[in-house]
Amino acid sequence: MQAFLTKEDYTKIYDLLANSTPLCGDCGQLCHAACCNASTASHVEMGIYLYPGEHVMFENTQDAFSWHEQAAQDYDFPPSWHGNIHFLDCNGNCQRANRPLQCRFFPLSAHLTDDDKLQIIFETWDLPYTCPLIEDRMPILPEYIANVYAAYSMLLRDPNIKALIKHDSAERDIDDIYILFSA
Repeated sequence: MQAFLTKEDYTKIYDLLANSTPLCGDCGQLCHAACCNASTASHVEMGIYLYPGEHVMFENTQDAFSWHEQAAQDYDFPPSWHGNIHFLDCNGNCQRANRPLQCRFFPLSAHLTDDDKLQIIFETWDLPYTCPLIEDRMPILPEYIANVYAAYSMLLRDPNIKALIKHDSAERDIDDIYILFSA
């Protein structure tokens, strides 16, 4: 799959989110890092799909992660997605500084309205664990929400990523959406 964002683009996005967290401190302490340890607790294989081109951020981290390519058409991705996508396997030994974007965004996600208005929402996926931030609708730091919004704004310049966010947005039940920020 063609990537439109460069390593420099991804570096800017990673830098924007490097020290940005939903709460003051590591929210993983509330749930004992359930999103990182769910594979061992629930016996469900956990991992993260990387955005198109994001794999360049993991070129020198083979010891920290295992990742492989999968055919986009074999999974629930937009019909416009062809070719291979990168899947990063979670092994519970994540180096926080090297975590992928979806981990940096969690528990938030992007939602695009029918008129392409970007909204930042609590994630709506069915998860094999409970996230107290989502479950209890805990207050999220405003600067974190602003950084997530800025990062998604940059990602949306890639038509493949925009297609993915539109695809995911169309599959959501509008009643399940809890909007944290809308421009």
